[in-house]
Amino acid sequence: MKFKLFNFLLFQAGWLICVLGAAHGRTTLALATVSLLIMIHLTVTPHRINDVRLFAYALIFGFVFDGLIQFNGLILYNDAGWSFPLTPLWILMLWILFAMTLNHSLSWLKGRIFVSSLFGALGGPLAYMAAEKLGAITIATPQSIITLLVGWAIITPALVFLSKNND
Repeated sequence: MKFKLFNFLLFQAGWLICVLGAAHGRTTLALATVSLLIMIHLTVTPHRINDVRLFAYALIFGFVFDGLIQFNGLILYNDAGWSFPLTPLWILMLWILFAMTLNHSLSWLKGRIFVSSLFGALGGPLAYMAAEKLGAITIATPQSIITLLVGWAIITPALVFLSKNND
């Protein structure tokens, strides 16, 4: 239980660091700091190989999903770290952070496809809205929220399924 709490706190800290870094033009510092948090996680996790495998899956999903959102002008990302139309580096780091929780603090989602879909449908858009409030992104249209809701409702259970297969 202590590790699950530690994992949750690492995720929350990493999310905030990435978002504030992007909002204030300090993406490089944010990425370096969050990389350190992920290395700490990998040092103490009992599922190191499975977590790293899940990071790779999450990077693919995130690169494609957020890349399409950006390419279609649904969300504008601050301080991308490299040239448009590639998905911003700090967003990719957020995907790794999310994947970091699936075998640990969010392991209760395993085997619960409806719950994980609902969790994604609500949590995904809320995270983007919070990032907008903090100045890291601009949600361009109301359709952006619907796209986020549907995307995260599909991606979350898919990643949970992949994490289940990595136990």
